[in-house]
Amino acid sequence: MAHPKTSRFRSAPIGWLIASLIGLAIVLCGAFLLYPSLHARYLFNQLEALQLGHSTFEDAERLARKINAKPYPPDEPCNRAKCEWDKQIDNASLPLWWRGSGETFSVTFDVKDSLVVRKNTGFGIGLRGSFHPSLVDLEEREHWGRVPIPEPVKAGWGSSEKFRYYVFQVYMPPKASVEDRRRYTAFDYSCFWKYQGCKDARELLPISSTFVPELDAWESTRGTNQQ
Repeated sequence: MAHPKTSRFRSAPIGWLIASLIGLAIVLCGAFLLYPSLHARYLFNQLEALQLGHSTFEDAERLARKINAKPYPPDEPCNRAKCEWDKQIDNASLPLWWRGSGETFSVTFDVKDSLVVRKNTGFGIGLRGSFHPSLVDLEEREHWGRVPIPEPVKAGWGSSEKFRYYVFQVYMPPKASVEDRRRYTAFDYSCFWKYQGCKDARELLPISSTFVPELDAWESTRGTNQQ
């Protein structure tokens, strides 16, 4: 009678080991799947730390080193007088059958005369280096040159006959309200990891779905606030 009991006791550690290995595999797969979305969220949060008209060249250079952003274009000088840094990531590491077309996320920031003057965030369908048939482009500036200052935020679709939801453009000044910032930066990072990703920019930034694209009317609607 002792032998069966001994066998059961010996098999217990083996069963625990198998269960542990399965659990570890699940955790690793989950981390692999979620990494691009977590990385994108991290990049945007880091970009938020730069303040237009206040953060300096040194602040921007420090951030560039932290997130491994590179000067763009790479063959132009980067100094206190003028410099632009760009960082892009995608989910190309995920299997094609899972991610579908894939998604790309980018952050860009510019310095002019020693101060940060522009921040840009891009979120698009498709991998880095490929054509993006639908994307979100968030532009933040303090001074807009000849373009009228957005009051409080300007947003709208750029469309064509082939790509109805080509680009959802957002222009945002520093004095945008907390609520506007929340709505126009509420990116759906789950597009990076969910099965087959997202189909167009309406899913990348949900508020964009409340705007109606007008074919060949981008120049007249790009400055139209949501009604």
